[in-house]
Amino acid sequence: MTSIFTSLTATQVAGLTTTIMSNLSTTDIAALSTTQASALKSTQLNVLNSTDLQYLAQTQIAALSANAIAGLSLAQIGTLTTTQADEFTATQVSALTSSQIGALTSTELQGWDGTQLGALTSTQIGKLTTSAISNLSTTQITSLSQTQLRGLTTSQLNALSTDDLIAVNLANLSTSQIAGLDAAAAGNLSTTQAEGLSSAQISALSATAFAGLSSTEVQAWNNTQLAGLTATQIGKLTATAFSNLSTTQVTDLSSTQVRGLTATQIGGLTASYLDAVDTADFSTSQIAAFGAATVGDLSTTQVGGLSSAQIGALSATAFGALTSTEVQAFSSTQLAGLTATQIGKMTTTAFSNLSTTQVTDLSSTQVRGLTATQLDGLSASYLDAIDAGDFSTSQISGLDSTAVGNLTSTQVGALTSAQVGALSATAVNSLTTTEIDGLSSTQVAGLTKTQLAALSTTNFTALSSTTGIPALTTTAIAGLTTSDIASLSTTQGNAFTTTQIQAMSVDQAIALVSLIG
Repeated sequence: MTSIFTSLTATQVAGLTTTIMSNLSTTDIAALSTTQASALKSTQLNVLNSTDLQYLAQTQIAALSANAIAGLSLAQIGTLTTTQADEFTATQVSALTSSQIGALTSTELQGWDGTQLGALTSTQIGKLTTSAISNLSTTQITSLSQTQLRGLTTSQLNALSTDDLIAVNLANLSTSQIAGLDAAAAGNLSTTQAEGLSSAQISALSATAFAGLSSTEVQAWNNTQLAGLTATQIGKLTATAFSNLSTTQVTDLSSTQVRGLTATQIGGLTASYLDAVDTADFSTSQIAAFGAATVGDLSTTQVGGLSSAQIGALSATAFGALTSTEVQAFSSTQLAGLTATQIGKMTTTAFSNLSTTQVTDLSSTQVRGLTATQLDGLSASYLDAIDAGDFSTSQISGLDSTAVGNLTSTQVGALTSAQVGALSATAVNSLTTTEIDGLSSTQVAGLTKTQLAALSTTNFTALSSTTGIPALTTTAIAGLTTSDIASLSTTQGNAFTTTQIQAMSVDQAIALVSLIG
């Protein structure tokens, strides 16, 4: 049939039925002239099997009409040899349907030059398989126009190799394409590419992609680019990437951006970087996550700039890391924000270095947070600045003899009977005779049997005959020795009430009778 077939005119070839075409031998197909090949219709080509189709020579492929090419089935497209695919003209390429484009293999595309690739529309580009796209050479990627690049899907972009992605001019990508980059793709960007991103493109990056950026890429950004970052993006930077920003970059962050920092990021900042942040920009939840090391790195100026709400949000452990100098810098408003727990976590040195004015400004709730160690470490002047009535009985019981001895007569006079009864036996004995003489009947009624037994003769005999002796409880009197009673003056002895005398032991009663005759 070959001799007859080769004699047919182009018009006659175009008129051959699909049955005749399907029965052509591979020899017949190979013998087609370029003129005859150009006359073939899509329906005729469509009936050729993969073996027959592969016998079309390069020149024959190039001669096929755009309509004929458009008629190739997806299976036929996929079985074209690399040599055949290489011969597609720009017209033929632009005629390929979306489905046909999707059927092209990476091998078929690898041989295309700039002209062939340039014939692809942005829609066709978007239909290429990720496998086909990922196997394009960097030269082929570089040849794509802005319009074509805009046709790339996020899946295609993310499938590009590192070299291919670096070959892409990111300025040609839309913000929606940038938004689709995954962490791996973002991490594969070159420093130059990261440097070239617009603020709009940077703000379009997903949190996931943003987390994939390297320290080097982030360091390359200028102030305008940094200004495009959202708080969410800031929070997705790795601790390493964020800690590698320059102090200038950190200083330029807005309050909204600072609010995006995580506890891990903040905890990873060195003192110099932390000093570059305006602490007023931190939220209370961020402040609450501060560790002792972070608080210790804050400058005195930064601590002084914290609001009362921020100070109140500091954990007890973090608060304990504040230096004496920083605590001394607190204003009355800042002090008012402290919780009782925070007060209790201040070092003895830090608390003892507060000014007396600061101590005076503490509320009763805050005073209740002071530990026995803190209280015992206060000098007389600092202790005098506190309203003793604010102390809890447990705090009172923890005061040592030195601390009680530092209390003023006014403070002692303000103690409740419960507070007086909570003093340790040793601490009670540190009261002066003037303070003991000045105890009210209510206060004396709070003295316990143990406390009375611990009083020295000098202190015991200082009890007032009007407000002291008559106010002693019968339980407390049971702790008196006959020597204690004998040490009293007759005026004091006569001050015992009938109830008290009747509660005495025989020996105590005899000692009292002997005293007053």
